[in-house]
Amino acid sequence: MGEKGWRFATKEEVEKKEVPGENVTQDPVHPEFSHLQDIYYKVNADYEGRFLVPTLYDKKQNKIVSNESSEILRMFYTEFDHLIDEKYKKVDLFPKDLQKVIEEHNDWTYNDINNGVYKSGFAT
Repeated sequence: MGEKGWRFATKEEVEKKEVPGENVTQDPVHPEFSHLQDIYYKVNADYEGRFLVPTLYDKKQNKIVSNESSEILRMFYTEFDHLIDEKYKKVDLFPKDLQKVIEEHNDWTYNDINNGVYKSGFAT
C-alpha cells in the first residue's frame, strides 16, 4: 500500500508476471483504475476519507456497500443467497445455537487482531 492507498496490478504487470501471487489480476470491473481510491472517487468525487479494505462494492449501483470487515462478514451469512445455487442456500453460516459464540469470536478477532495494529500504532 502506498501514498494513494491500495494499488491494483496493471495489465502489463499481470501479463509479464511482475507481481507476486498466482491469482493476481487487474480490477476486472474497472481495468483502467490503478488504485482503490479511484473507486472511492468514482462513487463520490468529493470523498475525503481513507481508502479502506476490505471494500464491498456494488458495481450495478456504483456504490460502496461497506468497508467494515465485521459488517461484510455478517452480510455473507445471508445477504447474497439470491445469487447462489439453491443447494448452497441451505448452508447456515450463522446457526442460532452458535450465534453468541460466533459474535464473541468476531468481537475478539476485531478488537485484538484487526484493530490491534491501530492500537499498537497509537500506543505511547
